[in-house]
Amino acid sequence: MYSSSSVSKRLILIYVLAIQLLLINSELSLNTTNDYLNHTCLVSQGKYKTGSEYEKLIKHIMKMFYINSIRGYDLFGDSTFTAVLQCRGDSYGTKCRDCFVTALAALRRRCPWYKGRIIWYDQCLLSMDSKYSVGQIDYDNNFCMSNAKKVVEDRSEYIKVWNILVDDLTELAITGDNSTLYSVGEKRYKGDMVYGMVQCAKDLSRKACQECLWYNSFHFQDCVNYFRGARVVGRSCTFRFEFYPFIAKQCRGDSYGPKCRDCFVTALAALRRRCPWYKGKIIWYDQCLLSMDSKYSVGQIDYDNNFCMSNAKKVVEDGVTFIQVWNILIGDLTKLATTGDNYTLYSVGEKRYKGDMIYGMVQCAVDLSRKACQECVLYNRFHFQVCVNDMRGARVVGRSCTFRLEFYPFIAKQVRNI
Repeated sequence: MYSSSSVSKRLILIYVLAIQLLLINSELSLNTTNDYLNHTCLVSQGKYKTGSEYEKLIKHIMKMFYINSIRGYDLFGDSTFTAVLQCRGDSYGTKCRDCFVTALAALRRRCPWYKGRIIWYDQCLLSMDSKYSVGQIDYDNNFCMSNAKKVVEDRSEYIKVWNILVDDLTELAITGDNSTLYSVGEKRYKGDMVYGMVQCAKDLSRKACQECLWYNSFHFQDCVNYFRGARVVGRSCTFRFEFYPFIAKQCRGDSYGPKCRDCFVTALAALRRRCPWYKGKIIWYDQCLLSMDSKYSVGQIDYDNNFCMSNAKKVVEDGVTFIQVWNILIGDLTKLATTGDNYTLYSVGEKRYKGDMIYGMVQCAVDLSRKACQECVLYNRFHFQVCVNDMRGARVVGRSCTFRLEFYPFIAKQVRNI
């Protein structure tokens, strides 16, 4: 029995398809794979010797990359060595770190002692170069992979559609406040939807990013035209399009696998119906949220799109103690969600109140920093205290963070007693 207030918005072409789904067990059915794609040993740059200063530098930089890989990107460049780690725009945290570890081990095995080498996986690339190459477009180390199936009807229309999609995504990736040089989106082709992504290495300027994508879309047109899906991958930029969605989503911490996928499908269909053609739109379900925005908003707290839903029944005795208990519970869960190795920014727990047990959950969008997560939850606790205080159950829901408390267990596995 809930009373509520709400918010919504929409888009087809978006920065970082902020499919910030209400929370986090990243059982991301769309990007769980991390397939090996390709590698190249830059033979012309020669090899280094065991114990050399070059080897010591590589080891030092790779340790730094391991620490920073949770950000999704790292870069080092001087006159003798350039290294780049670039994870896919929807791969960060432990996913990026795992890809980096896999890529580094594979590079050592496939290109032992080579000064220059590059390896590509589905979710990251790792590049090393014996000269300074920061900000320079690499025109040589690019390749194309296409689907075996071809489009069988109206091919000229299809080529037009994917060209428009890649051009639009390129424009989105290099304009406004989009410092990630990354964008994803979709465009309709007859009865199907074509999904696309573009991304440039973050050391490139916006102009260089645009030039790189234009060059590759022209250079590899024979590999891309007519095929039901293709990707052009390089050291400096990449683009991809498919007839299925391949960018990650996130669901509530206890929602994963088919449950998360079903919620995403339901949310996407409902958004198209409720907010047709709107560039910005958000929809919330119990198990997920789906958000799309026409501007770059990754890592930023959304203070506007939040609402509260409370139980119709109130706590009838000792309301002051109850308020104290739920505030301690949410405070403790916020701390749990933002400390240690918890990159999910998600926690659940319970706390005793008289003869009852209060169950709670806190979760933030995974693009937030830990500090921003804490700030978001604290802001919503204060802003919606009238809605939450004295109520036998409430949830405060937003684009950036949510918390919930009930007098019954509502998480699939309620595990922690605070």
